[in-house]
Amino acid sequence: MEDQLLDLPGVTAVDIGAKRRAGRSTGEQVIVVSVARKRSREQLKPDACVPLDVFGIPTDVVEEQPVLQHIHCAEDEPLTPRPRRAERPGVISGGSGIAPCRAVHLAPPEVTSAGPHRRIGTLGALVTGVAPMAVAMGLTTFDVGCLDDGWSVGDRMADPEGGRVHAELARAALSGRVDAAAVALAPGSATTCVVEGIGPITGPATAYPGERVSKNGFGTGVTVGVVTSVDATIRLDHGDALGVRVLREQVRIVGSPSRFCGPGDAGSAVLGPGGRVIGLHVAGSCDGTVGFASPIADVLAELDVELCTEPQRIHA
Repeated sequence: MEDQLLDLPGVTAVDIGAKRRAGRSTGEQVIVVSVARKRSREQLKPDACVPLDVFGIPTDVVEEQPVLQHIHCAEDEPLTPRPRRAERPGVISGGSGIAPCRAVHLAPPEVTSAGPHRRIGTLGALVTGVAPMAVAMGLTTFDVGCLDDGWSVGDRMADPEGGRVHAELARAALSGRVDAAAVALAPGSATTCVVEGIGPITGPATAYPGERVSKNGFGTGVTVGVVTSVDATIRLDHGDALGVRVLREQVRIVGSPSRFCGPGDAGSAVLGPGGRVIGLHVAGSCDGTVGFASPIADVLAELDVELCTEPQRIHA
C-alpha cells in the first residue's frame, strides 16, 4: 500500500511509528502518513483521503514536509553565509563545509532573487575506494556534490570556510535508497577521521529505534537526536532538472531536546554510540525537528567505498 499512499495528493512520506494525540505519543503502533498540509475529510474527494486503516492497521496523518538541506548563496556573494570556527584550520574532518565551484541558475521561490547560485553542504566523513583503488575521498550527498543533471566526474569542490579548491567529484548515487556522493581530496590535504565536536569515527553500524545519535553539520553544528524509525519513505523535490525522487527505508531522527538539523547540514555523518556511523544525513522537516538519513551500509555499497578510521596525508 505504500506506493498507493504516496500517490495521494499532498502526501510527502510514509512511515511506521507511534500514534500521537495532542503532541504526545499514545504508544499505539500505526502507519504514519505525512502530508504537506492537513485538511479535513470534508474538504477532500473520497479517493484523495488517507484511509483510516490499512488491513486493520490504523493510520495517523501528520503535517510534515521533508526538504533537502543545503544552503544557496548568490555567485557574487561571499562563499560563507554563516562563518563557523573550525577546531583545526586547514584540516579536512567530519563536519567541514563543501561547495561545488559550479553555479546553477535558480529563481524564486527557491531563492530570493533569480540568478546563478552556489550550493553549500557538509563533508560528513572520510572514505576510501575499495582496494586496489584506495583513493582518499570525502562523503557528502548527491544534491550537494552534483547539484543537478549537469554534473560530471572531476567537478571542482571548494572549502566554504577558506575558499580553497580542495576536492573533485569522484562518485555519486541517487537511487531508491541512497542520496550520496564522494569527492576525491586534493594532493597535500591533511585529514582526520574525527567528526569535530563529537569524536573519532570507529566504523559503520546499523541504526536501531531508540538509539541516541549525533551529527555535526555545516549549518547547525553539533546536535543530538533519537532514532524513531528505520522504515521511512520520503518524497524529495530535487528541482526542475531531477524532479521529485522517492527514498525508501530511511532513518528518521527526532531532535532531542529540540532541533536536529537545518540548511547546510546535508552530507553530515550521523554517529551512534562508540563513534559508529549509522547514516548520511540527507533531509529534514522544515522546522528542523526531524532529520532523515540514508543507511550508511547502503551508501558505502552504492559508492563502492569504505569508511576511514585512520587519518592520512594525501601526497602528490
